[in-house]
Amino acid sequence: MRSDNGSNFVGARSELQKALDEWNQQKIEEHLLQRETQWKFNPPAASHMGGVWERQIRTVRSILMGLTGQQTLDDEGLMTLFCIIEKIVNGRPLTKLSEDPRDGQPLTPNDLLLLRPECSLPPGHFVKQDLYRRRWRQVQYLADIFWTRWTKEYLPSLQQRQKWTHHSRNYQVGDLVLVLHESTPRSQWPLGLVIDVNVGADGLVRSVQVKTQTGIYTRPIHKLCLLEGNMDK
Repeated sequence: MRSDNGSNFVGARSELQKALDEWNQQKIEEHLLQRETQWKFNPPAASHMGGVWERQIRTVRSILMGLTGQQTLDDEGLMTLFCIIEKIVNGRPLTKLSEDPRDGQPLTPNDLLLLRPECSLPPGHFVKQDLYRRRWRQVQYLADIFWTRWTKEYLPSLQQRQKWTHHSRNYQVGDLVLVLHESTPRSQWPLGLVIDVNVGADGLVRSVQVKTQTGIYTRPIHKLCLLEGNMDK
């Protein structure tokens, strides 16, 4: 399981840790180990490392803000709209369509989440005037607009190739760096010393532990600026 450092995830981990300490933690760890289950957190301020889910959030958020910015929805209407959008996004195909007529439909995220075939009902026909009628028709019209915009804005982005094509120097223990943060006060230059590096399976360093005047923090490399490299290595 992978997640970012949201307060709800970090708090849930702390609560689970307390519960396991009070019960039989060894049995739980053996049970998870047998099923190869581990909970990993991305480094703080490294939302790009959650590329799979962050990309989907980005495709939905901008469109959703445009849809609901000028509309008044109650809690039930907003929840219904979220459920429809969730079904749309998780209904995208992950595999190719087989040429064998005996094979089923392409695999989708909904197949993995629901563990059963998805039953799609006809969406119906909705017009702009439905925005001012019943709440159900209002939500359905907004869902149609989301589908139209999502297919126009999300699908073309799949053709873009966004990859690093040049190798760069790995950060090393002893490097002097400038720690970048959006809330840094003007004319302040927080310096740090790399005391440990986290090396991935491909041999690349994507996050490090930095010692600053206020403490030791884990930071992704894109939040650091190398000032002076360790010349001993």
